[in-house]
Amino acid sequence: MEKEKLCLRCMRKIGDNNVCPYCKDESGEVQKAPYLPLKAVVGGKYLVGKRVSTNGGGSTYYGFDLEKKQAVMIRECFPEGEVTRGDDNYCLVNVGRAAAFIDAKAKFTKLWNTLKNITECSAIVPVLDVFEDLGTAYAISEYTGEGETLREYLLKNEQGYILWEEARVLLMPVLSALGVLHENGIIHGAISPNSLIVDKDGKVKITEYSIDDVRFKGGKLPLELSEGYAAIEQYAEDGDLGPWTDVYGFATVLYRVLVGSTPMSSVSRATNDKLMIPGKFAEIIPAYVINALVNALQILPEDRTDNVELLRDDLSASPSAAVSAAEGYSSMAAVRRTVRDDEDVAEEQIDEAEDFEEEYIPEKKSVKKSTLITFVVSVLVCLAILIAVIIGIGAMGDEDEEPTSTTEENVSGEITESTDDDFINVNLPDFRGMDIEEVKASETYKKVLIISTVYEDSDKEKGTVIGQDLPEGTVVSSINKRSITLKVSDGLLVPDLVGEDAAKSLKSLTDKGFKYVETVVSSVASTPEQSNKVSSIVYYPDDTGNWEDLPDDRRISATQKIVIYCYGEYTPPTTEETVPPAPVTTTEGNVSDDDILVDDGSDNTDDIIIQ
Repeated sequence: MEKEKLCLRCMRKIGDNNVCPYCKDESGEVQKAPYLPLKAVVGGKYLVGKRVSTNGGGSTYYGFDLEKKQAVMIRECFPEGEVTRGDDNYCLVNVGRAAAFIDAKAKFTKLWNTLKNITECSAIVPVLDVFEDLGTAYAISEYTGEGETLREYLLKNEQGYILWEEARVLLMPVLSALGVLHENGIIHGAISPNSLIVDKDGKVKITEYSIDDVRFKGGKLPLELSEGYAAIEQYAEDGDLGPWTDVYGFATVLYRVLVGSTPMSSVSRATNDKLMIPGKFAEIIPAYVINALVNALQILPEDRTDNVELLRDDLSASPSAAVSAAEGYSSMAAVRRTVRDDEDVAEEQIDEAEDFEEEYIPEKKSVKKSTLITFVVSVLVCLAILIAVIIGIGAMGDEDEEPTSTTEENVSGEITESTDDDFINVNLPDFRGMDIEEVKASETYKKVLIISTVYEDSDKEKGTVIGQDLPEGTVVSSINKRSITLKVSDGLLVPDLVGEDAAKSLKSLTDKGFKYVETVVSSVASTPEQSNKVSSIVYYPDDTGNWEDLPDDRRISATQKIVIYCYGEYTPPTTEETVPPAPVTTTEGNVSDDDILVDDGSDNTDDIIIQ
């Protein structure tokens, strides 16, 4: 199939047409650097089409698999400020940005390989291929160009919004997909009407995945957030992103779908929260859905519904959701979770919830706004009084007891005090340079972290932490342990050099990064072929002066001493010259047959007679 016969958007044959008869896209424009040019090929078989979107982490393009003859999506890792486009579309790393680029590329590869391993989830677009080419990394996923964004889908509706019954069918699979992403350690961070695609079958797909460095202000790349749909923690330098971040994003999308307007930004709401559900929508949106929105749209993460399972409960009108309604849409997440855990309380209050719904929810009865506000305020006041009474009683009962306090040394070397033996808060340090075994053995870390490790080649000491995916300063606690992946130095691999030239082997190891390498002649070569060839390699794991054979995996630290034993020069064996015996001469008279006449080498005729 000739490249020029394809529409570079929908990837269908268009013949000599300048306007695609299918997607109405016009040909003829040029895609200039730093973007990949039209009709470039990556991975040896993926034709690059028109650019779809770009952020600080890279660009997404329409593409075509030249082998399978099918349209695809191409995502290129091209972190802004870290690389530039060179000759033949090669990515050149900017001066001083090598480490940052390597980190970004590693995150990119990990993200897309994780997505590639997620299958059978309708709202997650299947990832087909992940590879490196042109000095960077690429991900290939199924083509989504035939769909439309959720925003476009809603704008086609004359009213600009849809009813809950339709929204539930449309969006609940997205909530399930977010749960799967979170189980696999992925926080999307950009759920919005523009990142959700409604395909030709009416199913919603999640798109616009990016590494976390573009999803919060403290990331290393330019920030990309959707105004009105991003959570407050994403605007902070030390933002603590988690499942609760995507809960907020999903809730803002649901608000937009049901109400028809974009929510106020979380930053604006932090100082002047005017986010409300207009009366006409409050009358048609089920009470339990309103309750779910109130809980999931809380500004502070600690007050917000903190995972998709809890949000699913609220949106499914479960008994726990009914209890939340009975409490007057309380925004106190702790109270809500306590009630969820107490099934007896829930069963007792279901009837109360139904009575509350009949009397106060606009769907059941028209209520003046001022009446509803008065009721909610009254409920909150009563709750405050009740909590104060409980605290007071607790204080009276404990006034004769000295509060016990425990101290824990946190990872930054500071001491965190708590009156609860089972609770500590820790500010994460920069783990780089620490020994992984010491980190894992720390009782403090065991209480607040679930540690996983990824080993990589490095000139750092073997077992030394060289990177982490939770940034320094992240606050973690024993109540809600966080998962962290630590990159650990696996040292360097000593290749099998037995039989190789000793001088070249020495250079090979020093070039690889080993700092202390020497050669020692251990024996004389027995054949010409053995001359100056490596016979064995040992190393010194410590300063005791004792050598050891290389470990089974042949990996050691770059600073450990290596000795290359080799054969010396081959020396052929030597042969001694023998002097032939002089002829025996007999003389008359005085020389017997047993006498030997020896020539002394001189011309003197007086020969020496040895008897």
